[in-house]
Amino acid sequence: MPEQLDLNELYANTFTAEDRAAFEAQPTSEKKFLVAWALALFLGPMGAQRYYLGRLPTGVLKTLMFGTAMVGFATGAVNLGFIFMGVVGAWTIIDLFLLLSGTMSDRQDVRLDGFRRWAGPCAAVTVLFLVGLLIAALVIGTSSAVSG
Repeated sequence: MPEQLDLNELYANTFTAEDRAAFEAQPTSEKKFLVAWALALFLGPMGAQRYYLGRLPTGVLKTLMFGTAMVGFATGAVNLGFIFMGVVGAWTIIDLFLLLSGTMSDRQDVRLDGFRRWAGPCAAVTVLFLVGLLIAALVIGTSSAVSG
């Protein structure tokens, strides 16, 4: 019979003072977390935060995909527009999660300045913003189905 495990010990907080000191000793980028987050939240589908962080190839790819979606909508190729907009939208949400988790860094892979101070409040605003968008989409979707 296996030994009894102490689950409190197993799941105890293992972030030690040495870990905190090592984290604090890491260099920080000249790029600001708050700026990158705001760009991702409001201009994310166009890749603005990727340009700001120096990630030009993926920024250009995201901009081209967004442009393709807009051209698709403008020319009547709505299905093409929705496909590209869906990919760009999902990519933007992933970028927001990467920023808020501290995983996304600048081009030199250095953590963004202000992450520790602003990550919590920005995460709360992001959740409220995304929930607001979801509610707006549901209201618009249901009201257009009723009136149409």
